[in-house]
Amino acid sequence: MIKWLYLALIAFALISCKADISIQQEPEDTVVQEFALAFIERSLPMADQDNISQDLFTPAASRPGAKVIIKKNAFAASSETDITSQLFADDAAYDVKDLALSADGNRLLFALRAPEIANVDDEFQPKWNIWHYDRLSDSLTPIIADPLQAEAGHDINPAFLPDGRIIFSSSRQKTARQILLDEFKPQYTALDESLNDANFNLHVMNADGSNIQQLSFNLSHDLYPVVLENGKILFSRWDNHPGRSMLNWYQMQPDGTETELVYGWHSHDSGADNTRVEYSKAIVLDNGEVSVALSSNQVAYFNSWPQQVALAIASDNLQPLYAEVLNQPAQTPLFPWAFSNSDIATSAGAVNSYFPLKDGTGRYLVSWSPCRVMNEQQVLSCAQVENIADYTLAAPLYGLWLFDNQQQTQVPVRLGQDGKMLSEPVVMQAFARQVYLPDNPNIDPELAAQDSAILDIRSVYDLGGETTADIAALADPMQTNAQQRPARYLRLLRGVPIPPEEVLELDNSAFGVNRNQQMRDILGTVAIAPDGSVRVKVPANIPFNLAVLNADGQAISPIHRNWLTLRPGEIRSCNGCHTADNTRPHGRLSGEWPSVNPGLDFAGLMPNIAPTLSSEAGETLAQTSARVLGTPTLTPGLSFIDIWTDPAQREPDSSVELNFANLTTAQPAGSECFDQWQARCRLRIDYPTHIQPLWQLDRRQFSPLTSELLQDNTCVSCHSRTDAAGNTQLPAAQLELDAEPSDLEPNHFRSYRELLSPDNEQELVADVLVDRMVQATDANGNLLFLTDADGNLILDENDQPIAIMVTVLVSPTMRAGSAANSSGFFSRFAATGSHANYLTATELALISTWLDIGGQYYNSPFAVVEP
Repeated sequence: MIKWLYLALIAFALISCKADISIQQEPEDTVVQEFALAFIERSLPMADQDNISQDLFTPAASRPGAKVIIKKNAFAASSETDITSQLFADDAAYDVKDLALSADGNRLLFALRAPEIANVDDEFQPKWNIWHYDRLSDSLTPIIADPLQAEAGHDINPAFLPDGRIIFSSSRQKTARQILLDEFKPQYTALDESLNDANFNLHVMNADGSNIQQLSFNLSHDLYPVVLENGKILFSRWDNHPGRSMLNWYQMQPDGTETELVYGWHSHDSGADNTRVEYSKAIVLDNGEVSVALSSNQVAYFNSWPQQVALAIASDNLQPLYAEVLNQPAQTPLFPWAFSNSDIATSAGAVNSYFPLKDGTGRYLVSWSPCRVMNEQQVLSCAQVENIADYTLAAPLYGLWLFDNQQQTQVPVRLGQDGKMLSEPVVMQAFARQVYLPDNPNIDPELAAQDSAILDIRSVYDLGGETTADIAALADPMQTNAQQRPARYLRLLRGVPIPPEEVLELDNSAFGVNRNQQMRDILGTVAIAPDGSVRVKVPANIPFNLAVLNADGQAISPIHRNWLTLRPGEIRSCNGCHTADNTRPHGRLSGEWPSVNPGLDFAGLMPNIAPTLSSEAGETLAQTSARVLGTPTLTPGLSFIDIWTDPAQREPDSSVELNFANLTTAQPAGSECFDQWQARCRLRIDYPTHIQPLWQLDRRQFSPLTSELLQDNTCVSCHSRTDAAGNTQLPAAQLELDAEPSDLEPNHFRSYRELLSPDNEQELVADVLVDRMVQATDANGNLLFLTDADGNLILDENDQPIAIMVTVLVSPTMRAGSAANSSGFFSRFAATGSHANYLTATELALISTWLDIGGQYYNSPFAVVEP
């Protein structure tokens, strides 16, 4: 009686406050009467408003004080059972999240993190585990029964696959850790690219927790796997490259193949009033369409803006797929009330999470809070104040409500309480099982046995279906020779997994002048065919990105800002490349604009191509050569052989072989692996070991008859503070290339900072190097003098104004991350430059490669040498 009275009073209060949602009586239909509900009840830290938010990029974070509740049905007065209280003592503070329902409606999965253990380090605290609840037997069990196995990593975001297995997100990194051993590194749990937390990727396991397999290999988190009606897996990926930090939607087969970006890259300003949003967990609606609770990271009060997304016809909110038309944005509000993802109050209140009923009515069980504001110490309904913006939001009051879009009403199911939050509602109702997709039948078993895959690009000159070059002219050897083609090579880079501090503590100086690119391995390069196509064997289960190179091995394409991964035996084709300002879908297996390089429309020879390379209809030149001569493997340096030109028409172009094995200084680590390529081959360039020796290499030239020194091209002979006799000298071009500790960063050689960091110009005064000082000037070039607080000149003892003296800045000649933008260095070694022929072409290619991958000081955490 008391509960019913309380309900009536709350409903009356909401109606009297003129809330813009109609409050109805309790439901009277079989759906809500017959089916149990599940939800999470958690405590909210009322006193600390800053904590009433969620960091979407920290999935291992825990907010103790939650429990899973099973409610008999949607009647407000129906009985409830706390199913997790049996696991711990009454006062235990544990956390639960990620409720997921089985197709039969009888079973739940969720993630649970046990209470912290006093006086134990963070690394040994309980981790997130996945638990299973069976409503029919009222049993609650961990999926992984073995405690040691269960604690091998954080396991969250579970979902049932149609075949009974479980897909989930985990920091186990099961295969990635094994690959570390193959690379002769210790096993460790790598950090995400922000170097804050253990990295999460998608895994799959049997229903009993056995046979855990890693499916995805992003260097930052892959989260929230959801099984679509067609059997594919939709999930959220943290694209966390330099200059990017966003959750986008990706899709894959249940075996991890065909991973593709499907939605969100250009839509992160699509929140209320163009606010920033992230694409977190997708929700499959009753009609099979996809929805998302649009939320900004760390938004106050956990509120969201529910949207239905036209995923089948769009890749972004304003970008249709090829041959599709968007008559309105791809994202449309799921509910007819003005909700928001921002921290600005709306009279409709706030939605946290929701669950679509499976009865064809378009109704939803919703975690909803009425709009409330603070007036001094009093909580008021937003309808009671004239201007909501003049007030501070009160703490949310998330309860459970049944929303009916057609009737535009809501019915209370479980009212909210101060200090509590009800979220992640689930109606335990059976639904049609999704399509079962077996393992990809197109897997090449020979490639799979080699832990390798094939990457096939139709043309690097294809940017979203638009060409950047005359591909027909480039492909014809009689119109264009190799030197005239802008794109000559493709380089593949792998991000190096960074260990946590308990494995190896790294100072930021280990990364170099800029930590953005972190550390990079080079998987290798391959020559690009004349039409811009590429087909090459690559290592599987390794996240990599791409760079298009010119003839000098310098990157001419922007940094590829998302990681690609192929599964063993997979053959992955794409049309071309992408730029930041091109919003057309890129990487989708369907919906891309047609390729600008369709190949021949008949079987035969392309114009002036060698007769041994007769194409089949539709083939690119790279596909033809791979079919005839075999798929090429990656090489450590730059390698080109003109197999394309018909020798009957003209002399083939000269071969190029810039092999790092020809260096007289240390070869990049791993070079020997490429003598017979394997999937574990990596190339590593560390500045102290592989670049610094170039400056110190003896490059003196002597007369063969008299042994007289003719010329000394040794870099440090001129670019150091002392000459051959030990006398102080002014370093040539204000550049020092010695291996002494830098005064800017003692963990770096002086040469490294001189090449990549601004420095002060120096001059020689009485055999001592000092910073050169000049008088400062204003923006108009007027000389500046010292003045007092009133602006009057301050005079010296000779009644002369005192000049303001400043140092002269010397700009670095190299730019970390771009050899092409380091012309201040490379121009000196051009044919007409002052240092022509001082360095070999292979040495210059090594420097270009090192700069393009980020100009790091070290590219392996285990190569770092403590000073």
